[in-house]
Amino acid sequence: MSRKSKVAIRKLPSGVPGLDLILGGGIPEYSFNLIAGEPGSGKTTLAHQVMFENAGPDCKALYFTVLGEPAVKMLRFQQQYSFFDLTKARDSIRFVNLSDEVMEKGLEGVLERIVREVEESDARIVVVDSFRSLIGSLEGAESHVHVQSFVQRLALHLTTWQVTSFLVGEFHEEDRANNPVFTIADTVTWLAMVPDNN
Repeated sequence: MSRKSKVAIRKLPSGVPGLDLILGGGIPEYSFNLIAGEPGSGKTTLAHQVMFENAGPDCKALYFTVLGEPAVKMLRFQQQYSFFDLTKARDSIRFVNLSDEVMEKGLEGVLERIVREVEESDARIVVVDSFRSLIGSLEGAESHVHVQSFVQRLALHLTTWQVTSFLVGEFHEEDRANNPVFTIADTVTWLAMVPDNN
């Protein structure tokens, strides 16, 4: 295959100084991404920074919250950062809480709601935070298959709509080997904290 016949993949800027260089130019457009790490490592903040960097009148964003902290509390903390833009938060970004769907309808209800919201908004960026809390209540081999099916169908929908998506979740090192999310994601950004002089 000649170099001229390759498909060019546009990269979205992360908004984090130096990170795009590490990522080879940014986040691949229309990719299905996982932002993982331990509690407090900055996953939600990174997801917000990417979203605020790219959202605008021609690039709507949906931020789904699941059983975690309420969007109001989350936004109060995110407003402390220089990337936060109230105009974008009002006009180009929509926050949707999926708690009712999780409690009443499970993964099928969550998938239906995400599909409906993306179709109605024509969003280009979708974040699901925290994905781990969404799948955390399921246990056993049957749940593993159910989660894998859910993630595959979600990825298929979002890729078909040409959406750049991010699943945000608390994962530990041992999760990498046996969690279906890691096999489906196009990219995995793993965040960690390292103590430095206490």
